[in-house]
Amino acid sequence: MTLDDRIKKDLDDLYNKGEIDGAKALDGLITAKNRQTSFATKALPCYYWGDRSAKTVLVMLNPGEDVNKANNNLKCELNRRSMKNAADITMYNDWSVNYGHYDKNRHDNFDLKQAFFLREWKNTGISLPQGLCAQSTKQMLLSAKESVLVQKLQLELIPYASSSFSNFVKGKISSVLPFVETLLDEIFSQEREYIIFCSRKFEGVFRAFNILHPGTVNFKCKCSQKILHSKLNGSCTVIAINYKGKSANAIIANTFPNQALPNAYDLMAAYGEFCYNCLLKHLP
Repeated sequence: MTLDDRIKKDLDDLYNKGEIDGAKALDGLITAKNRQTSFATKALPCYYWGDRSAKTVLVMLNPGEDVNKANNNLKCELNRRSMKNAADITMYNDWSVNYGHYDKNRHDNFDLKQAFFLREWKNTGISLPQGLCAQSTKQMLLSAKESVLVQKLQLELIPYASSSFSNFVKGKISSVLPFVETLLDEIFSQEREYIIFCSRKFEGVFRAFNILHPGTVNFKCKCSQKILHSKLNGSCTVIAINYKGKSANAIIANTFPNQALPNAYDLMAAYGEFCYNCLLKHLP
């Protein structure tokens, strides 16, 4: 299914059935809290944010929010997005594309983490403020946050909320592979400069995908280095993706979700620069 097909199907399910079949089918993929499904089934899915034709694509695992909270928040979320009902795909897409503008006055560490990660990358298509650093003014930080949200494309492997994304339950990973096809279809719908997968869990996902579709993802090199001015070791994996006659180099930023990094903006910038240099070093 294409990204647009999935969005329409999920919104139709939510409007007509009150639950998303795709989210229900993933129950048991990861460990859940007591009396919760693995992912929210009664909340709006979050497939993407930003510019779908962007030069730079960051792919996350899924939106982080407690399942019960997400399931109970539908009415409020529809109102916040100005959607007339859960099937209002026009306003769903408007919010997804322009979220960075709508949210420009709110400080958010996770979004700023992305801006700092990309600070040293060249030709990203993202206009970050000159001199951006951890000591920047609040307005400069907010400007960086708005730019990175609007001018890149952020995709979610699983668009349904969970409070954390624990390890895949043994024998369940195959249920996520159709979502990988949707990701690759969207990524390869445009020419991209950078494709970045923001968790080491993508390595396991791609190895499982290769069993069904041999040769789709080739693992070229794994790089590891201590992050400048810290005791943290950062690692990344350079990969080549071949999909439906098209190919592209990409990187798995293994250390991106490290909980020591969200508030340490300059450390995140140093880690991002390390990933960038590793990617450039191993390009053909």
